[in-house]
Amino acid sequence: MSAFGRQRAAFADETATFFMDVELTMAQFRALVTIRRWGRQTGRELARRLRVTPGTLVPMVDRLEEQGYVRRVPDRDDRRVTWLELTPKADRLFQRMWSMGAARIGAAILKLVPKDRAELRRLLIRVAEHLEASAEPLEKKVTV
Repeated sequence: MSAFGRQRAAFADETATFFMDVELTMAQFRALVTIRRWGRQTGRELARRLRVTPGTLVPMVDRLEEQGYVRRVPDRDDRRVTWLELTPKADRLFQRMWSMGAARIGAAILKLVPKDRAELRRLLIRVAEHLEASAEPLEKKVTV
C-alpha cells in the first residue's frame, strides 16, 4: 500500500488542479460517477444510490444540468418518469480525468524492462480480478 500511495501522491497536484478547474463539488462529482457507473437513471434511483433524499438531489442535478454535465430526458412511455443522463461534456470530463498523468505513467512503465512490464501487467490484472470478485453490488448495500 505504501508503494501505491507513493504513486498516487505523485499525481496529487494534477488531481487537485483538475477538481479546481472543473468547479464541481465532491457530491456533484459522485453523482456523475454514479450515473456513469450505472447508466441513465431516475432521480429517485440516483438519490438512493447516493444515499441522499430526492429533495437534496434536485438542486444538485439542477446545477449539473446548468453546467452542461447532465440532461433530463422524459421517458417515452411514462411521462411521470424523467431520466438523468450524462452529456458529451461529462464524457469529456471523465476522459480528461482518466488521461491525467497517462503520459507520465506510460513513460515510467516504458523504463521497465519488458519482463518487468509483463509482470506488472499480470499483477495489475490479478489485483483487478480480486477487487471485482470481492465487490458487492451497490444495490445490495443500499437500504431504502
